[in-house]
Amino acid sequence: MLSFLRRHKKSIFAATLSTFFGGMFVGFGGYWFTDRDLQGAAAKVGKVKISYSRLMTNVNLYTERMREQGTDLDDDKLAQLKREMLNNMMVDELLAIKADELGLVVTDEELARDIRATPAFVRGGQFDAAAYFSAVRSRFRQSPQEYERERRKSIKTARLKSLFYRLAKVSPAELREVYAEVNKGSTKNFDKEKEAFAARLQQQKALELVNYCLRQMQTQVEVQNLLDRIEGT
Repeated sequence: MLSFLRRHKKSIFAATLSTFFGGMFVGFGGYWFTDRDLQGAAAKVGKVKISYSRLMTNVNLYTERMREQGTDLDDDKLAQLKREMLNNMMVDELLAIKADELGLVVTDEELARDIRATPAFVRGGQFDAAAYFSAVRSRFRQSPQEYERERRKSIKTARLKSLFYRLAKVSPAELREVYAEVNKGSTKNFDKEKEAFAARLQQQKALELVNYCLRQMQTQVEVQNLLDRIEGT
């Protein structure tokens, strides 16, 4: 009965990362590289190559953000973060393919609004083109064309995730049933807790839909994780 609450925890975690990490890499200070082969592929999803440099950009920016908040990651946690980050990026590439299959489109106007609203590109309360070009090249080591292509893809996958969330709508009867199951038959605090519980349940159902979509796509799209090979481990 609604076993998505307990099944596929590892694969759901990959989808959860897409939500957790999404949108966290804009506006963070600091940028550096390791001495690894940054031009190699850390993973391949279909015809798309996820470069090691792109992976380390995300890892380093996130690590810098954690340091700003007073949290340092040791080597073990950093290695785990790197793998989880790559897993997340692979998930997003698969979802981007699915979004294209469904005909989801991000217009130039939508992309422009997204870029203009990005805090890293704003000076004095307004979008600053010079700040945009500078930040894209110095922080993200991308050309504007590359950055805009990635942002368009991110907006598209976010739209697909939103679609999954809407499809995971919870009926009142289902909500009460699952609440009672989780609370060993008791509905004593149902009225007080139902809104928060419904939100969590809908998210879990949406993640199950994402997970199902990913399992289906992995039978159609070749996915290779090359991180161990490129790092020589």
